[in-house]
Amino acid sequence: MFWNWGYLFMKRINWTNTLFLILTPIIAITGTITLIALHLLSWKTVVLMLSLMFVTGLSVTAGYHRLFSHNSYKAAWPVRLVLLLFGAAAFEGSVLEWSTDHRNHHRYTDTEKDPYNIKQGFWYAHIGWLFTLDISKRDFSNVEDLKKDPLVRFQHRFFIPIAIFMAFVLPMLIASLWGNILGGLFVAGFLRVVLTQHSTFCINSVCHVFGKQFYSQRTTARDHWLTAIFTLGEGYHNFHHQFPIDYRNGIRFYQFDPTKWLIRALSFLGLAHDLKTVQAHRITHYRIDMEHGRLSELTKQTHQNLQQLYQSILQTLSKIDESEKARKNLKASKVDYLLDRMNEYKNNMKNYCHQIKAAKSDLKYLLKSWKNTVNELS
Repeated sequence: MFWNWGYLFMKRINWTNTLFLILTPIIAITGTITLIALHLLSWKTVVLMLSLMFVTGLSVTAGYHRLFSHNSYKAAWPVRLVLLLFGAAAFEGSVLEWSTDHRNHHRYTDTEKDPYNIKQGFWYAHIGWLFTLDISKRDFSNVEDLKKDPLVRFQHRFFIPIAIFMAFVLPMLIASLWGNILGGLFVAGFLRVVLTQHSTFCINSVCHVFGKQFYSQRTTARDHWLTAIFTLGEGYHNFHHQFPIDYRNGIRFYQFDPTKWLIRALSFLGLAHDLKTVQAHRITHYRIDMEHGRLSELTKQTHQNLQQLYQSILQTLSKIDESEKARKNLKASKVDYLLDRMNEYKNNMKNYCHQIKAAKSDLKYLLKSWKNTVNELS
């Protein structure tokens, strides 16, 4: 359902949000066209706009989203400060406001308690929910952990002046270096804000309607590779909803996820740590389950060989999981073994490692067979 505007007549309008979301595109488009017509727009200002859009976008994806909302990694305070400052330039609220809404979205996806519930319609999820957002209902009870961060509290308290400076004043100051203050305001300021916001909004709308579900059909979330390009990696939304704690969204080497690359680069520099990931065999388990279910629906009666192969893959995945747990428990009790059972510890550890290696080797062969069989049936 794309055009469901009934909610505008059923709920109270948030005039602050509504006027801002309506007026900023008008100002941005009118100002940009006027500057172009009068030959007052410098190419340097366009580069500035694109650069600030990239930095602001990463501050939302790597900061607001993966760091603060999901705690998928930890970052040093200078990194947190930069992400909070440039994240404010998106004018999407303080990180406390953004995170409380987003955590509710994950907890209550596709229900009435979902702030941007796609079941209310495409445009409601995209932008309409902001027209009727009742900020008095935010209790921030699900972001108590973020309240402990003094930088987060500072940004929340002074969000409006920070956002105005980062979104409009800073671009004007930079553009003044080549004498294009108005370009800094209308293009690197207003136009960048509008483009950044609607890129973010596409995650709530496009990625809940278009794309594929590779890992779960539990929610409407979908992977949409095109959206990932202009949202800096956030388009792999089905994966993200199934594994929200993972600092990655695009897990394949060829998937465009600059947010993941930034976080990994920060870890190499010692500015980020505790990068959380989901074990590969668990991801494979969900993917195989989805493919199995999809093929069962297409063929109505899954081919016997495919069914046997599916069961073998599940058994192999189970072996890996059990061995990983046993190895983890054994490692935790290493001190006890150090006292009088070191040889037994070494032998057991060697056996578990061998079992995992053998199981992964079997899994590699089974997945290859699975792929060949799926291709034959498709």
